[in-house]
Amino acid sequence: MRTLPKRFTLVGAVVALLVTAGCASGPSKVGTAAIVGGTVIPLEQVQQRLDRVLKKEPGAQAALKQHKLDGVARLVAGTAVQHELTLKVAQREGITVDEADIAEAIEDAGGAEAGSEGTVYDSTTFRDRAVDQLLQVALARKYVDRLEVTFDYFYSRDKNEALDKAAKIAKDPGLMAGYVNAAPKGNGNQQLAKRGQVIKSSQEPTAAAAPFFGVKPGTVVAYPPSEESAQWLVVLVTDRRDDAKPSEQSSSEQLTPQILERIGLRLVQYLGADLEIEINPRYGVWDVVGIGLAASEGERGGYVAEVAGPPAKRTDP
Repeated sequence: MRTLPKRFTLVGAVVALLVTAGCASGPSKVGTAAIVGGTVIPLEQVQQRLDRVLKKEPGAQAALKQHKLDGVARLVAGTAVQHELTLKVAQREGITVDEADIAEAIEDAGGAEAGSEGTVYDSTTFRDRAVDQLLQVALARKYVDRLEVTFDYFYSRDKNEALDKAAKIAKDPGLMAGYVNAAPKGNGNQQLAKRGQVIKSSQEPTAAAAPFFGVKPGTVVAYPPSEESAQWLVVLVTDRRDDAKPSEQSSSEQLTPQILERIGLRLVQYLGADLEIEINPRYGVWDVVGIGLAASEGERGGYVAEVAGPPAKRTDP
């Protein structure tokens, strides 16, 4: 039996995302909410979905009264972009789902109306949610046993330090070695920095959902490892493979659909990285780390940039 988790709840939106949108720069085409790989998501489509959410969700109505509707609109637009990205990547990978599986997933959620309760979906759009989950889970099953990433990393005390150092690494990747060597130890002399770290998804499958698994070699990423963490993680990816030897027992069979979905969504980000995404500034900017929309560049979930030259190779004995 498949469970259909509600990733986008209005409760979460009120807590984390219902803020007044800042000024965002970017393309703006009349009647367009977003463009994903050349496919237009009409402004009218997003507005119609938002109107239906307002009618069915008390939380959204409260947000409207508080003049904080931007966050809900951003979630609606963000899910539409995710959906289009997922469809395009799945098509490239030759992954499809049949109507019987879609119907079963919706039924397992209690039906489209019940399943969409408390989310930015409704009974008419919940099918998109089911399709996305099934495709992302299938994508994860295809790759999760054979991904391998090699990277250098260190922890920073806070966001500002991490962003500053990550930006410097993007200009000069040779600085990474010094930052790693100078990184402090954690409690109990715990190592908080390393060069040449290798993680195989077959051994640590949940790591495949992390932002650094979604970028190509020669990319620096900075982000908080969890929402509760004050520290930020800075990672320089030096190598990435999707043909690593899997473990004897398939890790995908031991993972829940929720974890597989997170891994699949990160794969959507990686495999669809060449697809240009344009966002109407009224909805904010695209956030690679969060794989969604952020109100402004300063409110993205992290930092991602390709380094100016080849990442420094480890020379330690």
